[in-house]
Amino acid sequence: MWTKDRYWAVQRIGSVDWLLAGAGFLLVQLLTCGTSLAGGGGFWTPLIERLAAKGEDRAELERLFSRQEVTFEERIMPLKVVPGKRKPDYSKFLQPARLQRAYRFLKENYDLLHEVERRYGVPKEVKVAILLVETDFGRYIGNKRAFNVLASMARVTSARDIDRWIPPEIKRDPARMRRLNTRLKKKSRWAFKELQALLRYCRENHMDPLAIRGSIFGAIGYCQFMPSNIFIFGQDGDGDGRIDLFTMEDALASMANYLKKTGWREGLNRSQQERVILKYNHSRPYARTVIEVAKRLKEMERRDSSDRASL
Repeated sequence: MWTKDRYWAVQRIGSVDWLLAGAGFLLVQLLTCGTSLAGGGGFWTPLIERLAAKGEDRAELERLFSRQEVTFEERIMPLKVVPGKRKPDYSKFLQPARLQRAYRFLKENYDLLHEVERRYGVPKEVKVAILLVETDFGRYIGNKRAFNVLASMARVTSARDIDRWIPPEIKRDPARMRRLNTRLKKKSRWAFKELQALLRYCRENHMDPLAIRGSIFGAIGYCQFMPSNIFIFGQDGDGDGRIDLFTMEDALASMANYLKKTGWREGLNRSQQERVILKYNHSRPYARTVIEVAKRLKEMERRDSSDRASL
């Protein structure tokens, strides 16, 4: 289930490795400074009322939002709506060490990957490439509480809510401020729907909403789905009766189902493959990197096969 890159305009966001390098380190520090507002003077009341109006239990919402773990992540919405200067560096996923790790994962999970390919028709190399770029096979699934992220974005409906994070040049321009407020309202509605989906997912699976970690924009699991996509594309890959995107079986099956339902089929050329992957992530460099990683994994498989045949 996010546009030129993932910095601010994506629907399905997952990989945030780029935050860990260079100037991005400062950004990480800012992002970890959530404001604790549990039970704080009615700050969350407008959001609670909106959720209750959509059928959520008011008393349960009051209990949830009063917990100490609930924080207002005020820095996240500006990242979503204010264009940034940094772009993710996807070239690192083509480095030999990363490719070797991806190939090792492919070999160690060959039977599972092969079975998912048989069921959904998505090559195992493509699935491995996406897992590498999204979460490095679960090594980085995000360190934010998905609930806090989505609740914070849903709560921000005007520039007043994030005033100190708005660049001065935008504040001085009335036209840009109007566009910003329009965009904030749109993204708030989007985040509200994702928050509803997260609450539903947790309720149906008897999970604590505040226990789920995700990306800085609320994507969760090894495959980094937005919560609403779980109900559209999620699959119970291991047959245990629930969809848990923090298990490899469910994550791979759900990812493959997503790609299949958005157009993946046998015989696609490179350009057609790119168009399908762009529906998974709206970044063209991301899509091209996934295709290139998959291509190199196939080459590594062929070399291995040739070497074994020559023995």
